Amino acid sequence: MRETRSSESERTLDVEGLLNALREQWRTAAIFFVSVLVAAAIGTALTERRYRATAIVQLLPRAGSEMQTTAVVNQDDAGYAESRDRARTRIQIMLSRSVREEVIRRYRSRGGTDMPEGDEGADQLLSSMEVAPREDTELVEVAVLHTNPESAAKLANLVTEVYAEANLDSRTDAARETRVWLEGKTGGYREALAAANARVIEFKESHGVGDIDEAVGGVSARLSALQTAAGTSQTERVLLESRYGEHKRLLANGEYAVLAGMFADASLDTMARQRASVVTESADVLSRYGAAHPDHQRAVERIKLIDKLIEEEVRRNVEGEASRLEALRREEKQLAAELEKVKLELLSTEKLQGEYSLLKREEERARELVDSLGARGAEVELQASTRLNDMRVVDAATPPESPAEPNVLLNLALAIVVGSAGGVVLALLRQRTAGTVLSSRDLERSVDATLLGTLPSLPKDCPPKERDLYAFDHPRSFPAEAFRVVRAVLQTYPASGSCRRLLVTSCLEGEGKSLTAIGLAGAFAQLGQRVLLVDGDLRLPRLHTVFGVERSPGLTDALVNLDNLASYAVGTQIPRLDLLPCGTQVDYPNEFVSSSEVAGIIQELSTHYDVILFDTPPVGLVSDALSLAACADGLILVVRRARASRRVVQGVLTQLRQSGVRVLGALLNDVPRRAGDAGYGSRYYNDQARVVRKPKQ
Repeated sequence: MRETRSSESERTLDVEGLLNALREQWRTAAIFFVSVLVAAAIGTALTERRYRATAIVQLLPRAGSEMQTTAVVNQDDAGYAESRDRARTRIQIMLSRSVREEVIRRYRSRGGTDMPEGDEGADQLLSSMEVAPREDTELVEVAVLHTNPESAAKLANLVTEVYAEANLDSRTDAARETRVWLEGKTGGYREALAAANARVIEFKESHGVGDIDEAVGGVSARLSALQTAAGTSQTERVLLESRYGEHKRLLANGEYAVLAGMFADASLDTMARQRASVVTESADVLSRYGAAHPDHQRAVERIKLIDKLIEEEVRRNVEGEASRLEALRREEKQLAAELEKVKLELLSTEKLQGEYSLLKREEERARELVDSLGARGAEVELQASTRLNDMRVVDAATPPESPAEPNVLLNLALAIVVGSAGGVVLALLRQRTAGTVLSSRDLERSVDATLLGTLPSLPKDCPPKERDLYAFDHPRSFPAEAFRVVRAVLQTYPASGSCRRLLVTSCLEGEGKSLTAIGLAGAFAQLGQRVLLVDGDLRLPRLHTVFGVERSPGLTDALVNLDNLASYAVGTQIPRLDLLPCGTQVDYPNEFVSSSEVAGIIQELSTHYDVILFDTPPVGLVSDALSLAACADGLILVVRRARASRRVVQGVLTQLRQSGVRVLGALLNDVPRRAGDAGYGSRYYNDQARVVRKPKQ
């Protein structure tokens, strides 16, 4: 939010600075604007009137294609680029010297005498001739500028006429020459086609193949089938090897029961169920009659018999797996040998296919070339016989009614734009280089000075004698409040001791430094502080006249009585404000204020007052202020709006800083009130005079 407000404030200040610069340099801007308008008007009036006649022609893609019913028109990007390049080429032909010379010849033969013959006339026509395409169309505008409208139309039409005839003749001659060349080449290419065809037939017969692609396909199918079978056999072999290894391990450990469950064998399943049934019966008899019972003994014998049968069946299954594994290994070797044989056969067949493809492509290229030459020959024959042109006139040129040059409205519009913009730029440049300070922005940016505040202009009807005490006499006015604002700002600066000592000066004479010193002194006195106003302008003092006191005794007379310095200060009509006049005139004011005695006087007076303000001569004219600045806590530079130039203010500030003076900042004086200030805050501010209450009698 702060950044937004800051940017808006800067834009407002920029506009304000621009308006202020235009207000001060309006004569410069007005003179430049009027000069540009007058120059444009004179130039327009003196410019020769020329008329523009325009003929419109269409450039067709290709003459003769109107008669072809099987042609395909190319509308892609490449076709568009080709059409554009052809159009540019034909435009350059229209502008060529040969066409221009023929136009001049025909123009003179038809009564035109204003254009010379030969190279001079051709060059003159080129300078007044414009040929340009219309965007996204096949149309071209042929325009000619001439001082006579009829001559302009005649020349434009002659350009299209000469180009059309020359283009048709060149196309007809080219078609005839092309036809002769094609007839000579076609026979040779037909022989090449026959030879290529014979090589293809001979290749087929020598290798005994009717269709090489079909042979390659058959071998490829066999190879694919063998690869599938080999993959299946290998997969089965790997799985069987894994199962056989596990079964051998279990068999060696005698785990026949586990193996019996791993085979998908119906007999093993039957024996496993019988054994389970016998085991159940044996357990039942054992639990009832004990181990010695005959039924239990018979059950045990049956279990042993079944286990032996299971062992024998398991061994037969494991041996069967070994036999199957050996058969798979032999089958895998046979398939691998067959694959190698078929691969060699496929390579041989593919090699034949490559050789055959090369011969076939040569035959196809020869055939395409013969067909293309035949089609081109038919097209050339058509162009030569029909005499079709690829250019036609859409609109012939007619004499224009009004001149094309000069364009009065355009020239005036450009003059207004250039004059306005140039006037503003010139005014800003002049204001920047030699302009006066017009706003607080000029002080802060252009001059690089700290702004302490702005002092508004006093009312125009204020008498000269009342101007210096206006803030005191009108305590609720804008000027009085402005001094109070500056007072608040100055109180933020630290003082070197119990007494605040401030020096007020200006760059030039008449900038309001005395008025400012009086206003600030009155503002500090209103706080209840003891204030002393010292008239340090020993050359042109005026504070004693403002307060209606004697000039002497004063500052220069205080040297004779250092023990009673306070007696030289006189009271004023502003409560708690005393004035120390300048005193008797001295011959060397600068040497006086530079003396150590004056510094002692100021030091002594500081013990009697809370605030001391010095009114000094303009620092841009004399150096008295620089000498007195050593006795002050800081310097205040008063700058009257539109009085001193920025260059002068910048020079004064540089001089003060180089001299080691502490510059607190600058006050912009005599700032005019804006239109809205009169109503805004009228309940808080007014220019009514102070009410003086008389004591009761």
